[in-house]
Amino acid sequence: MLKSEFAPAKINLTLEILGRRSDGYHELRSLVAFAQDVGDVVELASGSLSGVEITGPFAGDISGSNLVDSAIAAFAEKVPGAAPNRLSLVKNLPVASGIGGGSADAAATLRLLSSAYPEVSEPDLLTMARVLGADVPVCIRARPVMMTGVGETLDEVALPHDLYAVLVNPLAGVPANKTSQVFASLGAATLAGTPSKEPTPRFSRIDDVIAYAKARGNDLEAPALRLLPIIGTVLADLRRLENGLLSQLSGAGPTCFTLFKTRSEAEAGALALRLRQPSWWIRPTRLG
Repeated sequence: MLKSEFAPAKINLTLEILGRRSDGYHELRSLVAFAQDVGDVVELASGSLSGVEITGPFAGDISGSNLVDSAIAAFAEKVPGAAPNRLSLVKNLPVASGIGGGSADAAATLRLLSSAYPEVSEPDLLTMARVLGADVPVCIRARPVMMTGVGETLDEVALPHDLYAVLVNPLAGVPANKTSQVFASLGAATLAGTPSKEPTPRFSRIDDVIAYAKARGNDLEAPALRLLPIIGTVLADLRRLENGLLSQLSGAGPTCFTLFKTRSEAEAGALALRLRQPSWWIRPTRLG
């Protein structure tokens, strides 16, 4: 019987880079949400096919080993003999796009493999996830959180149910080391000490989310724009959409988003943008 796990797109509603730590990693603070109906799918089934089969519209953009392979290896190390006979990835999200596609795929793989091993707990999965990358732990839970440290501290946040977005990626070519180039261009200052922990924000209304996200922004937006100027075109087009509340970059880009109060407004915005930019990847979704 086919088993599957949804790997939702991860959206950085905010991304503050607080400085570079003595170990070379960057201290961050990010309000993270997940698309409820936009993402990849990892499937597990019986069969004799070895390795990971990749299908979907962006399958051709993945070459060599990927985080799904790494997740399988990490799980097999924890649970010997647990490697699947057949595992496939339906790649619906653009690659290297700032919405955590690879990390979400790895997290979904760990969740899927653990479904057959009840002795593997969520803390076990988080331990495996931390080895795979800074964004993998937040994708294990795939729920709204305030993410701090280097991604290891996750405080759950309640978002209003009726928070919608249009996600847009211009499908422009990005360098393989995009994220490292963006961070290098940012040139974050060295941290003098451990940043003080802020209280976890509370959001009663969408307006609270908008006000918070607008005030915090995304510190990677300016350096990402220098590397990929087309991000400026995307943001300008998004800011023209009727009923759009806030438009920002997610992660290191180039995917950007605009927030809306209703699904119909988000869908209308996506349709209007597709008419202007038919070659772009454009998806309306609810965030949660």
